[in-house]
Amino acid sequence: MWTRAALFPLSCLLLACPQGIDDDDVDIPSLDDDDQADDDDSVEPDDDDLSDDDLADDDDQADDDDQADDDDVTDDDDIAPDDDDATPPPCTSYEGTDQEYAPIQIAAAGRPARARGQTRARPADWEWMAAFSGTPGSPASHEGVDYVHDDPAVATVPILAAAEGLVVYVRLGCPQSGAFAANTQLRECGAGWGNHVVVEHGSVGTVTRYAHLEPGSTLVQAGDPVSRGAPLASMGNSGRSDVRHLHFELGSLAAPMDPCAAAQSFAAVHDSELLTWAP
Repeated sequence: MWTRAALFPLSCLLLACPQGIDDDDVDIPSLDDDDQADDDDSVEPDDDDLSDDDLADDDDQADDDDQADDDDVTDDDDIAPDDDDATPPPCTSYEGTDQEYAPIQIAAAGRPARARGQTRARPADWEWMAAFSGTPGSPASHEGVDYVHDDPAVATVPILAAAEGLVVYVRLGCPQSGAFAANTQLRECGAGWGNHVVVEHGSVGTVTRYAHLEPGSTLVQAGDPVSRGAPLASMGNSGRSDVRHLHFELGSLAAPMDPCAAAQSFAAVHDSELLTWAP
């Protein structure tokens, strides 16, 4: 069983002190200990992976009448929560100092089919980024994209919703020892993600996760609708993190998130850099 506990720390990226992994084997830096694989596990999707035919699901391909024309569907129509989602959740957040476990998420090729033809807002400012990495069908070696802001002169870095949607999960209660060095407090809190928020975009199971949030900074709760660019929290260093950054995931769900439970994995994670981003 793959676990995030096997990941190597950011200090090894910065100080060249790998734990059983040569520098030559790692081309993509990762701030989360979610990096478990060498370059053999890190692949760039080929052009075939990015074609609309390959990204559409079977239902979209089976019946052209059931597939909306991208030109006829606005961003808001494509990702707005359905009316059925308006039912208040039984919990608005899960808060605690648990150091829980969640399985490593499976890498998927391309984008979720419903994410085609949409423009997203970048979820944070950054000084540098660490890329998604993983072989489709296998546990991802880095489950998301890290937006790193390690400039102490900037006191607060807002975290923003990448697209319109509904907050379906909020994890609170994870501390951090500081912003610009490896966190030493409850690193497995929130299954390593620390404080985090999950937003679902439409009712088709396309989700985004915003992880390692600053303690006490979260502005939303489960059940809140959010617009693209809406503030969610501030960038932090909670959980298994070695410097202030946002770990951003684009995922697919097989079942709804449980807002009353500890941290939960997605059924699959995708490379969010394949999305269309607003300038």
